[in-house]
Amino acid sequence: MAAKEKDIQVRALLVEDNDIIIESLTELMKSMGFIAVNSKTGSEAINLLNGGSVGIVIADDKCGDKEGLEVLEEAKRISPSTTRLLLTGRINDDAVQAALRERLVYRYISKPWLNEDLILTLRTAEDFHRVSDKIASLTIEKNDLARTVSLLEKSGGGSDQAPATPTATTASSVTAVEGDADTIIQAILELLYVFHPNLKSNAIRTMALVKVLAETIGMEKKAAETLYYAAALHDIAIPGVDRPIIRRWLRDPEKLNKDEMKIVEQHPLQAAEILKSFSIFNKAITLIKAHHEDWNGKGYPNQLKGETIPWEARLLRVALDFCSRHADPIQAMLEIEELSDVIYDPDAIRAVAKAVPLTEMPTGEREILLIELQEGMTLARDINNANGFLLFPKGKTLSASMCDKLFNIDRISPLDPYVLVYC
Repeated sequence: MAAKEKDIQVRALLVEDNDIIIESLTELMKSMGFIAVNSKTGSEAINLLNGGSVGIVIADDKCGDKEGLEVLEEAKRISPSTTRLLLTGRINDDAVQAALRERLVYRYISKPWLNEDLILTLRTAEDFHRVSDKIASLTIEKNDLARTVSLLEKSGGGSDQAPATPTATTASSVTAVEGDADTIIQAILELLYVFHPNLKSNAIRTMALVKVLAETIGMEKKAAETLYYAAALHDIAIPGVDRPIIRRWLRDPEKLNKDEMKIVEQHPLQAAEILKSFSIFNKAITLIKAHHEDWNGKGYPNQLKGETIPWEARLLRVALDFCSRHADPIQAMLEIEELSDVIYDPDAIRAVAKAVPLTEMPTGEREILLIELQEGMTLARDINNANGFLLFPKGKTLSASMCDKLFNIDRISPLDPYVLVYC
């Protein structure tokens, strides 16, 4: 996200009638750089929303004269790019779960909350608002440009002069749309990074791989572009899921219980819902919806099987799973080949295998457990002790003795169990 955009403070509206919660959340939001506004009733909150410029709205279950979900419904109608959060103690309630599935609620904040989780939720909500606002702005600009082109073409058609101007304008509109896509992708990658660094790392690695893959198999330009967009945007809905769930899912999907897995399995459809308003990504939506479908028909969300899965989605599935492994390339491909004809299309595996040695993978960052640190790893974030004293700085390449030192310190005085390394 551009620094200039980050400098613009986001207005956060809290709809809550409990003075203790108001004081606590308002103080926290101000410390994070938000312009904090409070309303004790749903009706007053709706009036404030009608006044415009609200980036985030946090509504309690009960907002005085209205239900929290009722206020968020109005917020969605008045300002679709406003990120909507629900403060609730009933996270398993059917209405709350339905609101999450239908994207009425971006995230819920459970009562009571942990400050670390709340700060992360607010930060990702802020980034999600900036992305949504950018998409809305670009859509308006694109529509204005299309209307201008249409008017120029009509005026040119009734003139004796050759309509050179509309042709030039049409060409510039294509360039503008391509530029818009890059802008949106970069903003979304930053959103993914804030939520969980591995998501951005997986995306940029897959983007690099599918670019080479498309060239290797002679894919047409438009199809290659669609595959590239899908690689970039496939996880756009993941920040809408609780971070602890995603942390466990990224490490091992089998660590999730049935209800948690059902939530995660909705993310391809939710991604499609988020992207459907922006026409440049329409073709990528088909691939994104199918990027977790299995060759044997046991994937999600639609249990597509074999060749009913689009070819490009089959390629994307192999590329994504290869890039998420962060293992030796030969070992990673061997692991994928073991699941040929089960999870993956054998032809897709062969195609990706040819592209892997030709791809220069970009440097990313990934989160691992402290106990997984190994000699030769380079830190992407400082490691501090419990008192905030710096042990090893970002950029330090660890030796075996340094790893042992960290493990010994952790046994005496526990350190943050999660560390960030370059990959």
